[in-house]
Amino acid sequence: MTSPSSDFFPSRLAANPGEGASFEMNYRDGERAWSEPVDLSAMLLQTLAARGHEGRLAQDGWVVLSDGLWLLPQILSLSVKDGDTASSSTTIEVAHAQLLPGGTFEFQHSVGGSAIDTLARGFDLWAQVDLVVYQDALRKELEHCTSMEMSWQEGRARRVLFGPVAHRVAHPEVEADEEHPFCPCCLFTNTWDAFKSQIESDAVYGVRLYAARDAQGEVQADCRVNGEDWPAGAEALRAYVTQWPDRGFEFRKQYVVIQSPAQAVVAE
Repeated sequence: MTSPSSDFFPSRLAANPGEGASFEMNYRDGERAWSEPVDLSAMLLQTLAARGHEGRLAQDGWVVLSDGLWLLPQILSLSVKDGDTASSSTTIEVAHAQLLPGGTFEFQHSVGGSAIDTLARGFDLWAQVDLVVYQDALRKELEHCTSMEMSWQEGRARRVLFGPVAHRVAHPEVEADEEHPFCPCCLFTNTWDAFKSQIESDAVYGVRLYAARDAQGEVQADCRVNGEDWPAGAEALRAYVTQWPDRGFEFRKQYVVIQSPAQAVVAE
């Protein structure tokens, strides 16, 4: 594996709306008021360690993994209702000296039984769905993702890494009458034209794909490229949803990385 570069320290992204890696939670009962500090960086490190990822805390809230990935969690919002339900929104920036020197970020939204529980749940889901894609983006031989490679006569090549798919459907017993059964490549290949500029570029892009249809048939879609809204992708995803068989509420969510094969810095 690669080791963190001794002379690399990422800069925070101006486009990231996160409000810092630490904050205080204020409590009040009938007799007193008090505050408790929350360290998102320590929480992220602990969450990742539980999944076998080695790392350490660095300056300014950054977490550095043994493969050279730099991670910065930041709070967006946190709400606690009736003491037993909490919802949170955070961001995590990702940077790497060779793969992503300029960095990127993505959002995490979660619900849990307490403030700490919902924050940890959001980080844990991110580790399962997003982090593994960047870890594979460092490798020539993949461990977690499936991939698609493209090459051109002039010698250019691009690789698309398909991360694990989060998929829920209300009525899985209903036979899916789709021309091609849903698989890890489907969200991207059915919206291909929306990402022509990323495919034709030489940069690294992280793409969030989310598409859903509720029980009443209303379609929703969300698409971001390097953390920022990508309307063309959302429009293509909405069109894709109209092709799904009617099985009640359904959502499909995935994180995808577009890169050049040469940007994989670990030969295994």
